[in-house]
Amino acid sequence: MPRRLAWIVLHHKRYDEDSGNSFRDIVLFGAPTGNARQMWARGFEHSATYAAVFKPYGYKWMLDGVVRDGQRPYGCFALIRRDTDPDFTPDEEALLAQALPYVAHAMKVEATRPSRFVSSGRSALVVCRDDGEVLEWSARAHELAVYALLGDLNLDARVGRADNTRADFTDVQPALAALVGELGARLRQHDTDDMPALIRRNDWGEFVFRAYPLEAARGERCRRIGVLIEQCVPIEAHLLARVNATGLSNRQKEVALLSARGLPNAQIARQLNLTPQTVKDYFKEIYARLQISSHQELLQRLS
Repeated sequence: MPRRLAWIVLHHKRYDEDSGNSFRDIVLFGAPTGNARQMWARGFEHSATYAAVFKPYGYKWMLDGVVRDGQRPYGCFALIRRDTDPDFTPDEEALLAQALPYVAHAMKVEATRPSRFVSSGRSALVVCRDDGEVLEWSARAHELAVYALLGDLNLDARVGRADNTRADFTDVQPALAALVGELGARLRQHDTDDMPALIRRNDWGEFVFRAYPLEAARGERCRRIGVLIEQCVPIEAHLLARVNATGLSNRQKEVALLSARGLPNAQIARQLNLTPQTVKDYFKEIYARLQISSHQELLQRLS
């Protein structure tokens, strides 16, 4: 379809209008899959884009996938079928969603180190013996331990589900035992008010492990340690999640996100190919939508 896709590039504004999709917005703010489904409910078959790109080949069904990782978006791709074939099934969409991290990994360029990490709000407690054997845990605790201590790209199959599968710490036991041993040694050197912490970083983010001494059960000789696992994310990912939750338009989100990252208005205008006055107008719209009155309030709302 090279010539047909060239038509979309040359007439991208018409494509955006006909399909109700903006490629740029999908890449930045879209869901992992299924962003293009809406266009078939909008009378897309009667549009100029359909006549120029899809109709000549008899194409209809399309399933898109956004390729991104914790550092940045890379783009998106589409799977297309003819109108004589069945639509993509939920199972096929789930399979595409599973493949997306591998595509992002293959496309990954040298990433800059995040400026800082902030709490994601996700934490859980694991109760261990002082030799690292796990005694008590929750499904979330197992999930966080797996993502913190294993380096695999796709870890979904390794995480126990509370509804049908008992979490198993076998895979992470050696790493967890070593970590608990180090935390236990530090714990013996600290006061209880100053709990020791260890930090582990990988492609899934930053994980903070804190140790707390627990009272041993009656007749129990081993010492118990509570290990709190907290997941942190790059500040850029945190800001993007906060911006996406505001209800702003995609362009307003983009302006707010760049502002929250510290860019001055002039640089925002250059980066988005806007005039300085247009950027100011966007800020007025953002303030009105969020019912705030200053840039400081916007930063507080997002951070």
